[in-house]
Order: sequence, then structure tokens, then C-alpha cells
Amino acid sequence: MTGQFDGKVVFITGAGRGQGRSHALTFAAEGASLALVDICEDIDVIRYPLGTAEQLEETARRCRELGAKVYTSACDVRDEASVQAAVDGALAELGRIDVLVNNAGISSPAGPTHGLTEDGWNAGIDINLSGVWRTSKAVLPGMIERNDGVIINISSAAGLRGMGSNVSYVAAKHAVVGLTKSMAIDYAANNVRVNCICPGSVRDVDDLDSLLLKGVAQEWNVPLDVHEKEFASYHLIDEPIEPADISQACIYLAGPHSTRTTGAILSVDAGFVVKAA
Repeated sequence: MTGQFDGKVVFITGAGRGQGRSHALTFAAEGASLALVDICEDIDVIRYPLGTAEQLEETARRCRELGAKVYTSACDVRDEASVQAAVDGALAELGRIDVLVNNAGISSPAGPTHGLTEDGWNAGIDINLSGVWRTSKAVLPGMIERNDGVIINISSAAGLRGMGSNVSYVAAKHAVVGLTKSMAIDYAANNVRVNCICPGSVRDVDDLDSLLLKGVAQEWNVPLDVHEKEFASYHLIDEPIEPADISQACIYLAGPHSTRTTGAILSVDAGFVVKAA
């Protein structure tokens, strides 16, 4: 059986767990080869554990079981040399990068403007915004040379409206929306399409080792026994979004049915932004 990404290589940041693992498995099932990266260590200022090397290898193992060729690397998107080394390794192993999914991101530390430390502010901006720029910068030369490529930036519903007590995250995710639009203009002549997905509250799934929604709940003092119901109440459709919903949006934006789509901001938020308006 053939898939719509046979012969294509997809590079995914933050692939160790959660939505990143979901994206990897979905692209693998569609025939893609994969370059999967994650930080594989914790950051002191972030109040929940980040993806591990073991989780990244579990993602890779499951993708290989689906028939995918997989390259993995530890990669800190805050560091240009780390990003470039991961991209160079992927190119050496897999030959090209056709699709980049800028998935790596953090929701911590939360807090109002006056309560956020310099390190907390910088972590949110450096990972959620500058990491998108750094990884795109490293991947784009090959796409420009081939006159073909797709970049998918993962922003958030918080990139389309304000939210309290999460100032660094909201600022960075708004900026990712603007970055997407500017990149789409810059590279349209090179046949490189750049689009953005804005998820709402995405359910944590044990099979994906997800932790993000629980981390948000803990920082916002939302009881874990009701956190899914609490966050779903922000949506018009009163239930959390599934990671697979975001993965299928990635498939659409990367695939042959969106060849005239660039600079688009796709909300997969169960009506969160509309309800908030």
C-alpha cells in the first residue's frame, strides 16, 4: 500500500511525545521518512519535565514499525549550532527535507507580566518563537535549491487572542502567526509554502506520553480531576481536541490537496477563538 508521502522526508521538532509523536506516527503511516528531534533534557525554569531521549526513541521505534526510515537527534531549538547539526545529520541520513513541522513548544512558566522572571520570559520567546525561526532558517536553503518545500508552524489559539497569566507564551504564539505570513511572502517565488496551525486545548493521551495540558492545569491551579472539562468549556464544541486532529491538519497542509495554500492560519480550536470573541 502506498501513502501520499512516499519518497518525502518530514522533519519534526518536539517529536518525543504528545502532538509531536502523533504527527510522526501519522506521517509514517502515509509513507514518509522522518527526521525526529527533541531536546532530551529538562530546563530549570520550565515547571514540568520535557521530552526525553527514551521517549524520542520510542516515537522512532513505532514509526519504524510502520515502515518508515527514521533519523533521530537531540536538538535544542534555542541553540543555532544544535539545530544546524540536527538538520545536517538528517540531510546526510535521508538526503533531503521536504516538510518541516515546527512543533516544539512550551507553556511554562505561566504568570502575569510583573511576576515573570527574565529567564522565564526568555525561555518562552526563545523556544516558541525563535526556535521556529532557527529551524526554518536551517531547512530553507535545501528547499530553495529544489524549488519545493512546506513549512508548518504550530502556534496556538493563544496566538489569535489574549489570555491572562501566560504573557510570554501568548506573545510568542502571536508572533509565530506574523512570522508565518512574512515567510510565506518571502518564499512564494521558491515554491515553498508556509502555513500555521492554531490548536485549542489538546487532550493529553497516555499512549503519546502527553503532558502539556496537565502542566498548564497545574500552573493555573486547575484540579487535575476536572482539568479536561475545565479547558473544554472554553470551546464552542465542548470537548478537548485530539492530537490526531492537529496531525490531520498537518497532513492536509503538507500534502497535495493544499498546493495553493500559503500564508494561511488554520484554527483547529473547537471554536475557542470564536467563542472568546
